[in-house]
Amino acid sequence: MFNNATNVDASHSTFSEVHRDQYNTVKTVTVQGNQSVHTIVHGNQIFNGQNTGLEALQRASAMSAAFDSEARYPAPTCFPGTRVQLLNQIYEWADREDAQPICWLNGLAGTGKSAIAQYVAERFAEQRRLAASFFFSRRQLERSTTRRFFPTIASQLMISNPSLKPAILKVLEDDFTTPTKVMREQMQKLLLIPLNSIKELVCSPIIIVIDSLDECDNDQLVADLISLLVLLLRNCLLPLRILCTSRVEPHIRAKFREVDVLPMTYTLEIGAFDAEEDITSYLKLSFDGILEQRRPSMVGIARPWPTENELGRILKKASGLFIFASTVTKFVGDKHYDPCARLQAILGDDADVNKDSTAYADLDSLYRDALRIFPDADAVRLVIGVIRHISDPLSTQGLNQLLSGLQVNADGVISTLSSVLLVPEDTKQPVRIYHTSFRDFLANPQRSRNYFVDPSVYHRLLVQRCFRLMVQHLHYDVCRIGDSSKLNSDVKDLAERRERYIDEAVRYACRYWSYHLSCVPVNEGLDDGVIDGLKTFSQKAMLHWVEAHSLLGACDSTVLMLRDGISWLKRLFSPPMEIMKLLNDAERLVLMFFEPISQSALQVYQTALPFAPSSTLLRKTYMNYIGKTFSVKIGLLDEWDACRRAIPLKAQVHSLAFSPDGSMFASASDTHGIQLWNSITGINIANLMVDRKPSCAVCFCPSGTYVAAGFECGLVAVWDTLTGQSLISDEGCHDKPITFLCFSPTNHILASASRDASVQLLDATTGNRLQRLDHKGTVQSLVFSSDNRIIVSGCDANQVTVWEVASGLMLRQLKGHTGMIHCVAFSVDNALIASGSADMTVRVWDTRTGVCLRTYSKGHRKAVVSVRFTTDSKYIISVCARSILSWEVSSRSSFELVWSVEVFFRKAMSHFPRWYFKAFRLIHSRLLEYLFDHTEDGLNGRKLLIAFSPGSIPFAFLYGEFAFRATSLDCIAEKTPAFYGTSEQLTALAISPDASRVATANAQGTIEVWEFPQLSRSWSQTTADLTSHNGAMGDVDGFDPSYDGKRHYVKSALSSLLVDENGALIKQLDVGHIASDTSSTWSSDSTMFAVWASSSGHQKLQVFNSSDGRQLHKFGDLERISYVAFSPSCAWIACAHGEGVIQLWDLPSGRRALTIKTQCSLITKIRCSRNVILCGTQEGRVQLWDASTGQLQAALNDYTSRITAAAFSSGGSHIVFGCEDGSIRVWLPSQGTSHLLTTPDAHSPTIFTLAFTGSDATIRCMNINGITTIWRVPASLDCATKDGAATESCEMCCNPDGSGTPLANPNPHLMSQMERGNVYDRHFRSDYVIREDGWIYNGEKRLAWLPAADRPGGARSLAAYNGKLAIRSTAEKLMFIDLTPLEENR
Repeated sequence: MFNNATNVDASHSTFSEVHRDQYNTVKTVTVQGNQSVHTIVHGNQIFNGQNTGLEALQRASAMSAAFDSEARYPAPTCFPGTRVQLLNQIYEWADREDAQPICWLNGLAGTGKSAIAQYVAERFAEQRRLAASFFFSRRQLERSTTRRFFPTIASQLMISNPSLKPAILKVLEDDFTTPTKVMREQMQKLLLIPLNSIKELVCSPIIIVIDSLDECDNDQLVADLISLLVLLLRNCLLPLRILCTSRVEPHIRAKFREVDVLPMTYTLEIGAFDAEEDITSYLKLSFDGILEQRRPSMVGIARPWPTENELGRILKKASGLFIFASTVTKFVGDKHYDPCARLQAILGDDADVNKDSTAYADLDSLYRDALRIFPDADAVRLVIGVIRHISDPLSTQGLNQLLSGLQVNADGVISTLSSVLLVPEDTKQPVRIYHTSFRDFLANPQRSRNYFVDPSVYHRLLVQRCFRLMVQHLHYDVCRIGDSSKLNSDVKDLAERRERYIDEAVRYACRYWSYHLSCVPVNEGLDDGVIDGLKTFSQKAMLHWVEAHSLLGACDSTVLMLRDGISWLKRLFSPPMEIMKLLNDAERLVLMFFEPISQSALQVYQTALPFAPSSTLLRKTYMNYIGKTFSVKIGLLDEWDACRRAIPLKAQVHSLAFSPDGSMFASASDTHGIQLWNSITGINIANLMVDRKPSCAVCFCPSGTYVAAGFECGLVAVWDTLTGQSLISDEGCHDKPITFLCFSPTNHILASASRDASVQLLDATTGNRLQRLDHKGTVQSLVFSSDNRIIVSGCDANQVTVWEVASGLMLRQLKGHTGMIHCVAFSVDNALIASGSADMTVRVWDTRTGVCLRTYSKGHRKAVVSVRFTTDSKYIISVCARSILSWEVSSRSSFELVWSVEVFFRKAMSHFPRWYFKAFRLIHSRLLEYLFDHTEDGLNGRKLLIAFSPGSIPFAFLYGEFAFRATSLDCIAEKTPAFYGTSEQLTALAISPDASRVATANAQGTIEVWEFPQLSRSWSQTTADLTSHNGAMGDVDGFDPSYDGKRHYVKSALSSLLVDENGALIKQLDVGHIASDTSSTWSSDSTMFAVWASSSGHQKLQVFNSSDGRQLHKFGDLERISYVAFSPSCAWIACAHGEGVIQLWDLPSGRRALTIKTQCSLITKIRCSRNVILCGTQEGRVQLWDASTGQLQAALNDYTSRITAAAFSSGGSHIVFGCEDGSIRVWLPSQGTSHLLTTPDAHSPTIFTLAFTGSDATIRCMNINGITTIWRVPASLDCATKDGAATESCEMCCNPDGSGTPLANPNPHLMSQMERGNVYDRHFRSDYVIREDGWIYNGEKRLAWLPAADRPGGARSLAAYNGKLAIRSTAEKLMFIDLTPLEENR
């Protein structure tokens, strides 16, 4: 409540009743006076956002990548006294002030790079100079990617250098999603900003150790990581060194040799240092240790053992590979076997030894000898193959559970392979392959021979084992939390519960089943087991898996895993449709309910499943879980709509664009700048710029590697989409807003057009300016030829100009248009150029000669804003503000209409009357044709925007509030309705490359991603949906609930309905005029309600019986009814109309009882109490009239602001009223006194609703912004003035120390203020509240969550009483929810 407030003193009591996530930044908060301030906020109280940010950082980090992590124990390290020369050079590099900041240590596999990195990390950690470390490994999925690198380094930095912690926490507080952004943003915010915030002097360089860059699974990301590390080092103010190790892979070597990296790199080749002496020392000491440990069994062995000759032979086999020496000592020293026999096995002349000419021939022989120790080769292959292919190492216990039922003793096999495996004494610790060279050996059939492990075989086995484990061990409430309303963060011992109730192998199965499935090649003869396992899983355990994923903190990957499953099924010759439907349903469910499921695992059953559309297979399959939660009585979808994900930005979005592979899309908005989003999950990937206003459409290069944007200030910016790194930020190439951006087909050149009458060609990789093309007017459009040789521009000077890209020379000007050029396009073969102009024509030009071949002048009545050739170059598609046309290039015949505003609206009106009224509201009763011909931008300023897929067809377009998708050039207005229609204008549009998804943005700043089946819905299907009872209630203009909650008056464009508490239709009412134009009110006992028209003119007031909807009375000849109210006893009804007239009727008889002329211009509010009528007026007067005599009893005439709300106390002695200026006053007519509760100001919102509560001791208020406040009724009104001469009442008190000028508190009686955006019952009958974030509460109890489209559309859009909720949503739909089962089962 007092966020960022200063100099406020809370004298007496201050309460905070917290029911939601509250982020507090409080500075010396003080509230003066003798009052209690009770701030009510629903959710969790999180100070400074640290918990949320730290949790996000931990989830994004790979804790096992640290040099001292338990997962790497025992980590390989240098043997004492070895590698001395190499280590000294590393130490010297780290200490030298003028040294290059990067040291790259490279060498072959097995030469000891990781051991050196480990030893160096340990040494610098002892010296307190180790900043962080990251040991990449293909053996663990989280350590095989750069995605977790920067969060991991940041996590370690907070420990190694605590002074960095506040800066990192501040970054996470500002945006806790930072750890999930692109690498550039992670580096800048998690490392660079915190490192540069350190004020104290750092004398010696601090070190970051990065091992095994070659083990990262993406070559490009490794190169990007190196670039970002260079950027970090260049901009970091602290002395920082980075040690990197890797094999000499071509992509890594090439990166370290780049011109901007090479000067900063100190290269050490491990092969340049003679390792024979070190290996000899290591072997001698190791064999001496074995001899000492096994002395009782080796009594007769003479020293030295082995002999010098035998040691020499081993050295020769090692060939400088430390891994060979290490494996030999492990193999010989195995305590279960005879060391001498094992030594002779290594030295013996095996028939299959030394036949390979590779550097690893002797190592391979050694590995085969180690594997032969266990007699059952099949068992060895099974166990070692599983260990080789699992994504995260498992303990012996976990491996046994994973392999249970396969009749193999994993313990026995593992215990004999200690020379090639790291086998901890603790069976709960993971078993790991000792060295990467052994993994490479197993994957190569020429090297491993009969021990080769085929990846397809083991991935197929592992995915089946995963399905089996999840089906057997997952169930509802697997961690026994019990309370489904609890957030995961509220379960204090959740980590212990996960360990106790979800076994290690089951946790593995939950995380990695889709990875193994995606690695299984399709083989119709071998897939039955996989398909059966997937079917059983989807039918019996899939929702339990979603629950477990939430508990494991892995919700971010849930949708992607389901998508992997769907993708694998699609590869089958005949995909099983039942499984496909279940996976699709689960994907849609998680997308729609990602927020509640990720916060509270059991919400998958309590919230998500009840909202699953009624016809979905998922709902039917898991129906038994719905009975104990709420039910949606009216408003539940029958099937999934096309919208997959809604992203509320709350800022105007100017443009959208999909990347060429469809995996992401970019948005450009005023507030948030350029952002990248995952197109499947809707998760934000990067925020690329926030402080400039975009001026043109954002665009990707053809490869998707770069994204570009232009801004009002003339700035052209380009970013790398993988890392988020800024590549170009050029403010000098233009001095006016950018109008158009276009990449060349080869990705290397970016062309920017501007209002400064120029086009600038830029090198997209370096940012160098290549050519400047000057024009005579603002350049509106650009297009490159597919061969990259020429570029065509169109400008305001009515000219189309052809330029040579390489030289920047003008080749020719194409003249003929008489208006500015809006668009240009090439045919696929570059032979033709099409241009569209404000002169309402399309011209086709010969590229080689510049001759105009065709002029299409008929059809368009507005400027042509877009042209496009089809892929076969046979047709041109042209677009203007009101129509889309197609033209046959080879013919001079007339156009074919694809879509037009006129045809669409006529078709809509003919199919269903509801569309007529929507169109009626859109055009404000003016003739369609007149409007179409007399507005520049289409119907009431609405524009037609189009987005083409790469093949031109399909394409998507929007018009006003409607969005469409076309799959052919047929007249789609005749065949297909809009896939989307809302009350909000649409502002941006994009279509994915495969045309399966469309992204739209509306005026409220919400981005929605739509996905479509192969077949589009027809007009007849849409009409059938709309004619159902549920559909007829769609587009609800308003509803009015009775006070007992059992009835609702509903008004829509077509009808007035009376429905019960569950939304069931009681009667369709005939109110005699357009239903949407009506107002209504209820009697206090809910037995009657009145309906009247809101517009001007002579009207009728109708009174209906609430039990059956029967009309009781009709009172006519009333002019401009402004308000109606029933008496408390329901004996009479009062109606304010005309020029301040109040008319009373006796309800039992229906006779007119009294007419009161108030002498006011317009009455805006009426309230009745016993035999008294209160009226408030447009001028701000408040009057009290006797309902029997019509005499004025009291009045307040000093107000100048419109009265908007009023209420009597239960005894009728006090009156409270609120005004348009936000002021609230309590009036005691019997004493002639009043008290101002709150002082109005220019920013005060209009008071909407008032009610006395708490035995008349408090007043509850709701303003027009939906903010609810509770006020204490003054104990006395002594401080108020009499006779209506009101003065502002403020309590005065001194500063806390009793000195200084008295401070005034304008709201001394404020008890509590609810958060903005929370919606309460419109009659204040209950404690139900729907938070802005979608959570439904009853008091302090969290019940369920609502999707954004189903949340209340305003402050008066919720009726909640006795467990029944009626909600008018932001989409103008009415939903009825019964929470009774949920409340009873809590």
